[in-house]
Amino acid sequence: MTKPGVRLRPTIEREKLYYLVLDLRKEGLSYNQIIKTIHTEHGITLRKSHISGWINGKHKPFGYVRAFAPTPRPELAYIIGVSLGDESTSSNRNYSHMIKLRVIDREFASEFARCLGVLLCRSPPGVKRREKTHSWYTGVSSSLLQRFLRQELKDLIPTVSHCDDCKAAFLKGFYDSEGSIRKRHLFVYNGELDKLELVCKLLGSLGIETTGPHLRGEKGGMVSIKGHMYHVNKNQYSVYVRATSLIAFRDKVGFTLKRKQDRLENAVRPKVRT
Repeated sequence: MTKPGVRLRPTIEREKLYYLVLDLRKEGLSYNQIIKTIHTEHGITLRKSHISGWINGKHKPFGYVRAFAPTPRPELAYIIGVSLGDESTSSNRNYSHMIKLRVIDREFASEFARCLGVLLCRSPPGVKRREKTHSWYTGVSSSLLQRFLRQELKDLIPTVSHCDDCKAAFLKGFYDSEGSIRKRHLFVYNGELDKLELVCKLLGSLGIETTGPHLRGEKGGMVSIKGHMYHVNKNQYSVYVRATSLIAFRDKVGFTLKRKQDRLENAVRPKVRT
């Protein structure tokens, strides 16, 4: 417990000190040695009661901030995939660090909420209907998860490429957000070339062949995205899954969204000749 009137260190600083204390303890240092080491190297004086509580697991340094461990797992890979598409984050003066999603498919919002619940060791946040916008909304506040998701793409790659399950979950999240399928044409559009190059690489590692990225629209022009025309301020690119790899995509990645998954099933279903 922090005494009334005592200024609490910022969450990020407390988090770093917490893991530093645990690492030093694993090296065999005593409490006094840990206190001395941190003071010498960082100019911060910790109390023995603080580090005792951290080491014994009685207290966490996060205060009212929900703990988040960036351990690679499919749920985290899925959230990252969505975060590169439809998902949005925000912060305000009340320190509400929201990771939120507003989409037209309930199952999409429900899966996003489920993954958030797993990552933050809590029950999934609620999924609510917004009649005015004909959409489903879910979200949760987590400064630690939000900070993790705001890293540069290169820093997220080790997580999404950790194993085949993580690769598939990331791709599913990205295609749930950005993917479209028309007849036997399965594709994604995006203005970030590095994202699409990563998508191609991960698909290829799962045995799914692609073409692209192709330049779809130049900066300053208009482009049709999901049936709506948009003015774009950067080049737009597309990646297509080869028709011969549609079955592999269905079996290894697929969609959470029923309407997209149904189209995919129709695309790979053998045509009956009459």
